[in-house]
Amino acid sequence: MLTVRVDAERLVNSRFALSRLAELSCALEVLTHPGRAPFARRWVDATRPRLDIDAVALVHALVEHESPYVPDFLVPLPAGYEPSLDAELDAVAAAAPETVREQLARTFPEKLPAAVTRVLDRGGERAVAALAAAQLRHCWDVTLADSWPALRRVLDEDVRHRAAKAARSGFATILAGLHPNLRWDGTRLERDAAVDMSFDPAPGLVLTPSVFLPWTAVWNGAPGDVLLGYPARGRGAVWSSPSPVLGTPALGARRVALLADLDTPRSTSELASRHRLSPATVSYHLNRLCTDGLVTRRQDGHSVLYAATEGARSLLATLHSARTSSR
Repeated sequence: MLTVRVDAERLVNSRFALSRLAELSCALEVLTHPGRAPFARRWVDATRPRLDIDAVALVHALVEHESPYVPDFLVPLPAGYEPSLDAELDAVAAAAPETVREQLARTFPEKLPAAVTRVLDRGGERAVAALAAAQLRHCWDVTLADSWPALRRVLDEDVRHRAAKAARSGFATILAGLHPNLRWDGTRLERDAAVDMSFDPAPGLVLTPSVFLPWTAVWNGAPGDVLLGYPARGRGAVWSSPSPVLGTPALGARRVALLADLDTPRSTSELASRHRLSPATVSYHLNRLCTDGLVTRRQDGHSVLYAATEGARSLLATLHSARTSSR
């Protein structure tokens, strides 16, 4: 049983965060064990050939084994809502030697892999932490850097949704809805696990969504640090192809196709890439959809994100129903 002590005080001090390294850790595990996340198979097939395992031998050894535990120092607790990659990697490189030593022993209770032993022999646990940070950066550049803006939008939307729910009904309602395998009795958050582990977060939990996780995960990089990962809403839409939708003559098939792809907020450039259209063409259709009240737009950093309105969803449901009944 995995137990996290979360009473009312710790619940009040809990927060959300986005962690690039948490997502990278999950992504690397999925590359090694694709059966854990069949919804990401297209990403796995496209990404596997690009990653040279020999270039990241240490990190690969730490995540590729069958054990459910991966060293927590690879995923430090985010200091803010979205720390930079540099800040997270600096925290990995600065992991305390005793922490690295204990977590390596927990990961490999019988024998350390050769890739780990080689680094330990050259420079000890500090060398393991430093090289892990360098190889994680390489993994990030090869596997997630290009897709991070799209992934981040899904993660950020998940947090927005849950934060809005918490504002309406309280933060306690969030815990029960993260995943069916979690149980919270007001003082403890529990999940069935192969080993018994207990955590005491101080001052509270940090929750992070993931597009790769099929279930919840816990990272405990240092005493008192508890990062709880959970599957993000809409994660399956990240790599899915746009679905064909039959539109009305007035709205047009192309405009309906774009509208149907906006259940997850997307930018003009992302839509252009997914639908193989020019950004100018997509921008034209989005402006018309905005004018018709079917799409909303909001600024997100340097990007503008578009999302379907409730009226648009109702329209798409009507079109789908009409198409089904005509068959």
